[in-house]
Amino acid sequence: MKKIYIAYKFKEQNPKELRKKLEELSKIIEETTNYKTFIFFRDAQNWGKIKMDAEKLVSEACKALKKCDAIIVEASEKARGAYFEVGYAKALGKKIIVIHQEGTEADFLEAAADKSIVYEDFEDLGEGLSSYREIN
Repeated sequence: MKKIYIAYKFKEQNPKELRKKLEELSKIIEETTNYKTFIFFRDAQNWGKIKMDAEKLVSEACKALKKCDAIIVEASEKARGAYFEVGYAKALGKKIIVIHQEGTEADFLEAAADKSIVYEDFEDLGEGLSSYREIN
């Protein structure tokens, strides 16, 4: 089965709220694209139970990106790590999809993207993803 890496803002986020948001996002992506999702916080860090220093984070993120077919970047909030992940995905030739809520900007990330989707809510996002056939 194909896999999508989900990049998102992690720093300064409430872990419980972030987990809920990522679970909802993962469900929408999996239901509309038929891809399995990879979420670093869930799949590499077991929802925060596994702690990693910066060097280990970068190493594990690179390994995960190599195994994925595409990356979806949730860019409604600026995230330094997402810039690294997108750059690395671009270098690997992966499909890059940038998503962000209406009223937010993702200029630099959108410039690197194969597709950009602006959404109002997750239902709207699902419609945008289902119409993007290059990853389906």
